[in-house]
Amino acid sequence: MPEYTLPGTEVGPRRARILGICAVAIALVAGAAWRVAPESAPADGIDVALVVGYVGEGIGPGTDVRLDGVRVGSVTTIEFARAGQRRIELSLQRSQLFGLTTGLAVDYVPGNLFGISALELHPEGAGAALEDGSTVDLTGGNADRLRDATLAALLNSTGDLTQQVLTPQLTELLHKFSRDLGAFTPLLQAIGTTARSYVETAQRPSAELFDRYGAALAGVPPMVTGGLTVLHASYANGYLSEEEHIAKFAYMWPSVQNELLPAVTALFGTARPYFGGLLPVLTMVLDRISAAVPDPQGAGAQSSELLDRLARGFRPGPDGPVLDVRIDLDLDLVPGLAAPLAAVTGLPNPNEGQP
Repeated sequence: MPEYTLPGTEVGPRRARILGICAVAIALVAGAAWRVAPESAPADGIDVALVVGYVGEGIGPGTDVRLDGVRVGSVTTIEFARAGQRRIELSLQRSQLFGLTTGLAVDYVPGNLFGISALELHPEGAGAALEDGSTVDLTGGNADRLRDATLAALLNSTGDLTQQVLTPQLTELLHKFSRDLGAFTPLLQAIGTTARSYVETAQRPSAELFDRYGAALAGVPPMVTGGLTVLHASYANGYLSEEEHIAKFAYMWPSVQNELLPAVTALFGTARPYFGGLLPVLTMVLDRISAAVPDPQGAGAQSSELLDRLARGFRPGPDGPVLDVRIDLDLDLVPGLAAPLAAVTGLPNPNEGQP
C-alpha cells in the first residue's frame, strides 16, 4: 500500500493536494474578511461614555447596567481619562432608555443578595437625549449625581463608625456620665417620694388643683413686669440720675445684706425653740377647718349670697351707712307699747279710742 493512501478511501496524491490547497485558501479568505470588515453594532445598540471621579468596588467589564431595576446594557471597558478621572464605556439598548438624557445620575449598587455590584441609572434634570457616542461628565459640579451604595461602601462606613465612635474616649465619657448622674440620685428620689405622697394623699381631682395652680400663676407675668420696671427705673428715673441719690440707693443693698438679713435670721432662730412646736398644732387646726367644709364650692356660694344680702341691707345716709330693718310687731300682745311707738314713729295709734 502506498504511504499517501488511506485504508478504505479513494484519495490519491492529486486529490489530497487539491483538498489541502482549498482548505488553506478558505481559511485565508475568512481571516482576511474578519480583519478587514468594519465592526458594526446592533441597530438597537448605542455606546455611551461616563466620566467619573472613582469607580465603585466590583464595577468592571461585563457589569450589568440597569434603569429602574431593568437591565438595559452592560459595561464594556474602564480606562483612565485624565488625572483623577475614569472613563466607563457602556453598551446600551436604545429602545430601553425611554427618554434618558445626559442629565442622568448613576448609582453603584448591589445587583443581588450576594452583593454583586451593578450600575444603576436614574433620570435627573434636563439634558440632551442620549445618542451613540454621547459622553456624560459626572465630575466637578456634577459629582453629587454619582453615589456609591455598594456593599463595600457600607462596610467601609461601618468601619469608620466603629473606629471614630466606639473608642476608649467614648467609654470614659459614659463612665463620667454615670458617675455624675449618681450625684442626682437623691434629687430624683425626693421627686419620686413627693409624687408618691401626693398620689396617696390627694383628696381633690388633679384637674381642679391644676386649675387653681394656673390661677395662682396668672400673677407671675405682672410680677415679672413690675420687677423689670423697677430695674429699668434705675436707668430711666431722673431722681436716680444724681450722684447723691445713686449713693443712697447703692447703700440700701449692703444694708439689706449685712443688717436686715442677719437680723431676720437671728429672729427666726430665736423664735424656733419657742414657736416650733406650734406648727404641728397650726397644721392640725387648718386640717380641721378644711374638714369642716366638705363642699367648698357650696360654702363659697352661700358666703357670697350672705354678703350680697348684707350689702343690700345697707343704704347711704346723711351720717353714714344706714341699715334697713323691718320689724313685724303684734300690738295686741303688748298693748302698752302702741302709744310710745306711735309717738316715736309718728304713725297713728291703732289702739287709740279702745278701752
